[in-house]
Amino acid sequence: MIFYSNRKFKIWAYTVSHSSLLLRSVMQYDDEEGYSEETSYNIDLEFSFVEYMDVKTTWDSISISVVEKENLRSDLKEKFDSYEGKIFEIESNKEKTYIVAYSVLIGTNKWGLDDRIFNYHINLKHDEILVSFPYES
Repeated sequence: MIFYSNRKFKIWAYTVSHSSLLLRSVMQYDDEEGYSEETSYNIDLEFSFVEYMDVKTTWDSISISVVEKENLRSDLKEKFDSYEGKIFEIESNKEKTYIVAYSVLIGTNKWGLDDRIFNYHINLKHDEILVSFPYES
């Protein structure tokens, strides 16, 4: 497993031109019910060069693993055989969905309505990078 969070996530954006998918757990403000230090920031999962996605629109919690093709069930192995990217398995409430992409960057930020996925030129930086896979050395 490369990442786990018990926060709620949802599809935030997808751009065809960049084949980029953004899943976000939205931060809460201090005047909102359920606010805590753990919810005072966004968690973004940015998938790049997405080749395939079979995902829900929301998750109550999220666990992400990278699965090797040879470790998949035969029906999934056949389904993903023609793709070159990494196979990311997302599990939530014992239900598994898949994204095939070349990489994922998971980071925290306090961006309001700003979305890096739609405008790479505004130079938004994550406050902290939690995971970059494949790993950068």
